[in-house]
Amino acid sequence: MKPNFSGEWALDRQASHLTGGAAAMQTGVMRINHQDPICAFHISMSAGGEAVEHTWESSLSDETPIGTGFYSRLFWDGDALVFACGSNSPEETWSMVWRYELLVAGQRLRAVEQLRGRGDFDNTWIFEKR
Repeated sequence: MKPNFSGEWALDRQASHLTGGAAAMQTGVMRINHQDPICAFHISMSAGGEAVEHTWESSLSDETPIGTGFYSRLFWDGDALVFACGSNSPEETWSMVWRYELLVAGQRLRAVEQLRGRGDFDNTWIFEKR
């Protein structure tokens, strides 16, 4: 049985390794509603007193085109849930991969982020279940 990532997760900034623009993030909460085959994400972060929010939803299915050259995909890699998105258009090529894993009996979430083609970086976000 695959793990369920649903819940509210608070950023553990000290345990995280963040570079680039992500290094400015001081606090944050990620809410995940994981109802196979759909997974909805909402991230609310604070950097220097300014709020940063992102919301997206994806389905465990084949690659989904999102307009000319853009794609997203949600899939399992063992017990890790992986979200990949990017662009393979002639004007711009880039990719971003998020790998979500539950640790410490499901009380900790590790999100490993990798961006290539737009100022490459690698980040490891650690969240604690609320």
